[in-house]
Amino acid sequence: MNAELQKRISNYEAASMRKNFPQFKLFQGIGEFSFARNGELFWGGRLTTNFGTEYSVAVVYPQNYPHGQIKAFVKELLEVKTKHKSIDGHLCLYSSDHGGDGEGFGSETTASTIVGWTAAWLNAYEIDKRTGNWPGRE
Repeated sequence: MNAELQKRISNYEAASMRKNFPQFKLFQGIGEFSFARNGELFWGGRLTTNFGTEYSVAVVYPQNYPHGQIKAFVKELLEVKTKHKSIDGHLCLYSSDHGGDGEGFGSETTASTIVGWTAAWLNAYEIDKRTGNWPGRE
């Protein structure tokens, strides 16, 4: 495990997740998860949308953290083709190649922030399913 990431989780990330998303727990990838490679750390938990649908979410730190992006995956949507999702299944929460500012890169972004953005993404996904229109900026 990346020593810098281990220190960050101990000093900051764990407290932020306990405060904001206490239903999430920290796990380490052991090869059985398609979204986390062996040794990658991830927060796993459930989020419920405004429509009452519950989703299993994993927020994965890259092995080269903080030089790579923290990615969010939704178990129930891994095989579902939808807007604003990458080929590997992670959600497009921010994107410098789609007009975003690349907010998900670097040590300023926390797992807690990514979980919050994931909750907003899931609500947008459900609105799109019902209306055919993704709310906000495409």
